Amino acid sequence: MFKGNFSATAIGSFPHDNVDDACNLILRTLTEIPCWPQLPERDMREEMCVQYTEGLPYLRLCPEDKKIYVDMPSDNTEELEDFYNKYLSEDAGLFSISERFAVGFPYMIKYLHEKKPDSLRAIKGQIVGPITLAGTLKDPEQIPILHNSVLFDAAVKLLAMKACWQIEKFSEFGLPEIMFLDEPYLSSYGSAFASLKKEQIVDSLNEIFQVIHNRHALSGIHCCGNTDWSMLMDTQVDIISFDAYGYMDTMLIYKQEIDSFLKRGGILSWGIVPTSHSVNEVTVESLSEKLESAIDSLVNKGIERRLINENSLITPSCGTGTMPLEEAEKAMTLTHDLSVRVKDKYKIR
Repeated sequence: MFKGNFSATAIGSFPHDNVDDACNLILRTLTEIPCWPQLPERDMREEMCVQYTEGLPYLRLCPEDKKIYVDMPSDNTEELEDFYNKYLSEDAGLFSISERFAVGFPYMIKYLHEKKPDSLRAIKGQIVGPITLAGTLKDPEQIPILHNSVLFDAAVKLLAMKACWQIEKFSEFGLPEIMFLDEPYLSSYGSAFASLKKEQIVDSLNEIFQVIHNRHALSGIHCCGNTDWSMLMDTQVDIISFDAYGYMDTMLIYKQEIDSFLKRGGILSWGIVPTSHSVNEVTVESLSEKLESAIDSLVNKGIERRLINENSLITPSCGTGTMPLEEAEKAMTLTHDLSVRVKDKYKIR
């Protein structure tokens, strides 16, 4: 069984416009669980809510105008039927992510073949979560497809197959594969402007988690704000990634749920390194103290320390794609150094 052991990984986005620089930074700082870089500064097609939309029925993408929307005619089902036929074939190759939309993916595969670190423990990929995509992608009337049951179902299935395609590509390395769903939209769950039903969220997430598990990979979810963490712990997810720098206290109140989650093998991914200008104000020592204080709090509430150690990862609090280049590189270096420090302190390999 895969153990977190406070290894370092990242959410996915980087501010680089040079893909080689991004890959080299990842291999230098994520020596155990590298991810591939999303490069939104390079092209609109690499933005989180665009990158995984290739193949979605009725998608209209105009990169030159930086516009994306869905326009489903009332009298045309051919495109939808073609999509579902491809999905039912279970051929992930039909849902590949092209280099135009993710140049970092093939580059990272190439780099891993050429420079595969001996310390590698797993490989991480990512997709946007279905709630975030469907809550952001709209029709010509500016209504999110979250409110169109046909298009929402298609989006969920599309994302599931995008995850499977990555897993198949990673399988050649013979290591555990981890697939994260990036769900910032869930931070609005429960607010007045987000009419999301818990069942809709859980069912759509579990559909993707189950497909990932069917490919013998680990599923993860990242939410960079506050949300109902107990709801996510009730899903089939293996890893929950949260902003431990900005929202530590709101997670720690779920003591009983955390205990149950860890006992079933769930992993907490502590996003303890800030991805804001605060990165210039912190040190490895100050971040280590913040993390250890949180761990001590859970231990004092009766959660076994060994369980926390084995079922924890360390990441930046969010993607680094909107950070200045120098700050993003500092955040990644801090993530690496903090992982090393915590492993040494708790004598974890």
